[in-house]
Amino acid sequence: MPPPPPLAARADIAVENFRPGSSLARTFAYEQLSARHPHLVVLHISAFGEQGPLAGEPGYDMTAQAAAGLMSLTGEPDGPPLKAGYAIGDLGAALFGLAGVTAALVERARTGRGQYLTTSLYESQLALHVNWATAHFATGERPTRLGSGHPSLVPYQAYATADGHLVVAVGNDALFRSLAAALGLPGLADDPRFTTNSARVTHRAALNAHLEPLLATRPTAHWSALLQEVGVPAAPVRHLDEVYASPQTEALGMVQTVDHPATGGPLRQVAFPVSFHGVRPPVRTAPPALGEHSAEILTELGYDEAESARILGGPAS
Repeated sequence: MPPPPPLAARADIAVENFRPGSSLARTFAYEQLSARHPHLVVLHISAFGEQGPLAGEPGYDMTAQAAAGLMSLTGEPDGPPLKAGYAIGDLGAALFGLAGVTAALVERARTGRGQYLTTSLYESQLALHVNWATAHFATGERPTRLGSGHPSLVPYQAYATADGHLVVAVGNDALFRSLAAALGLPGLADDPRFTTNSARVTHRAALNAHLEPLLATRPTAHWSALLQEVGVPAAPVRHLDEVYASPQTEALGMVQTVDHPATGGPLRQVAFPVSFHGVRPPVRTAPPALGEHSAEILTELGYDEAESARILGGPAS
């Protein structure tokens, strides 16, 4: 069995998602890596976790969304289950893995030793259930799809307007009174069915029977301006081209441009969403082409031209 590459000796972190039992999983097993490189923090990401009947099963983002319940919560009540619009299973596992790696690096600064970390698409999805899990554990009831609605806040959803959709997010009773007054429906705030959030959750359909036809009469911009004036959180449902062209996106510097050597032209990229002392890290380089830096890395590790060519599967020049 070949030893792990020398790159591990200079690395702080190794991230892998090799299928359990595969030859690569055996080659890069933590026990073998840590015996040679005890400083190394190793993160293994799988589809369903390290134990249990699904531990050895392959999986992708959508299978995790299905198996971990997200698709049962996504979609209209009378429609089919839907996946989220982007790969929240993959991204959730990556973010929880990053949190674990960060903690392991802090611990290594104290002890000098790395750790073996595991997470999975499935586990990460369960961790994101939050209020859905709390409600189920408290009541034992099976949650159902609510479209854009919220299980414990009303009104808190998207409504059709004359030219699009508007999200109205009423998080407390004072905001509901402001909403009712702004819409010219002050009597709703005094209706016993709607005076408290718990009552509004119970009478969700009755309240929406008042709100839906009214909001459909005017454009999104009209309602956005009106609700902004009285402090009720609301936002238009935007398409991505509108988001990227938004003054808010521009002010935050979240879309940046770098030159891409492979295309010989500029490439727009979404920036890292964290600023440090008010400064956003710039996007320094374009995504590398496949194998673009392989020879450079092998040279840094001390391989000569012939050895590099052998590893990369090509003839030496």
